[in-house]
Amino acid sequence: MPRREAYDVIIVGGGIAGASLAYFLAEYNADVLLLERETEWARHSTGRSAATLSQLDPTDTVLELKVLGGRFLRDPPPGFSPIPLLRLNGTLTLYDQAGWQANRSRQPAVAALGLELELLAPDEVRARIPSLTDPEIAGGAWVPSDGRLDVHEILSSYLGGARARGVEVESGCGVTGFVRAGPRIVGIRTGAREVRARVVVAAAGAWNQTLAVWAEAAPIPLRPLRRCAAIFTPEHDALAPDAPLVVAEHRSVYFVPESGDLLMSPMDQGESPPCEPVVDDLVIAEGMERLALVAPELRARRVKRTWAGLRTFAPDLVHVVGEDPCRPGVFWLAGQGGYGIETSASVGRVAADLLAGRRSGLFDPDRLSPARVLGRA
Repeated sequence: MPRREAYDVIIVGGGIAGASLAYFLAEYNADVLLLERETEWARHSTGRSAATLSQLDPTDTVLELKVLGGRFLRDPPPGFSPIPLLRLNGTLTLYDQAGWQANRSRQPAVAALGLELELLAPDEVRARIPSLTDPEIAGGAWVPSDGRLDVHEILSSYLGGARARGVEVESGCGVTGFVRAGPRIVGIRTGAREVRARVVVAAAGAWNQTLAVWAEAAPIPLRPLRRCAAIFTPEHDALAPDAPLVVAEHRSVYFVPESGDLLMSPMDQGESPPCEPVVDDLVIAEGMERLALVAPELRARRVKRTWAGLRTFAPDLVHVVGEDPCRPGVFWLAGQGGYGIETSASVGRVAADLLAGRRSGLFDPDRLSPARVLGRA
């Protein structure tokens, strides 16, 4: 249970969003309480990530946030972690003809952000990975600064750094309601206890809408979507252990080496309430069939493990960060989609600056404002 009766900021949700905010906010000497409902950290979306940094994104705002976040993950500040957070192996994104033309036109804008991007013709794609024999491949985009993330180390480093800076961190402590003074939220309830705060941050992923209902906050239209993944042994050992993440946009499947096997996701986006999501075996099977169209040598011989996680999106697929337009005392840190870990350093910094009463010099916070999505379906 929290050891004090009042804080400057209470952060509800101890996944990557809440942990990164706590880390950056502590730089301002704020009294911060970070609460996680579960007894184990990263039980939900953070712990079910594919653990990849893939910066190229079809949404311009998310692309910028990924590039900014990637810089932190490749080169964290001294003392953040004793081991590297990222193993560089790159990302190769594949397109059919329509997708190839659209992404070729984006190259100047991508380059302006400082993201190294190499466009590959079909024969150049196959030269890099001979097993990619899909005749529908019209080209590929190679990003060498992407790679595999150590999610456990990233989350642990955020939490450890936050604690070292004075943040109080509690797991196994769920919020059951809010405390109000007139129109303003002035704290939370956890069981029979009330804890006061100047601001309460909703950083609970798919459960943010539950918090919004309890607080009678703005009806931010967030959608939790389930995504499945599998670890499997392919029929042929056709990929090197350091092969890149391959994202076949035109087939809606991605795959990457994983401890001698392959990790595959069918890139599904099934509607889901906040819950412990269950894998859809049919979705996994359909993803395996699409992967076999991209690289027939990688057909699955044996599936070892499957899982599912929830990814929560705003209508425009961009994060929702800022004070609630209708309920003073509530601050949104939501809509991380499938890129919460990749953007944790950039979004966490912007949110911390806002809560400290400063306009971020890293990124225009108006582009993330909750007000922008009200009334959008």
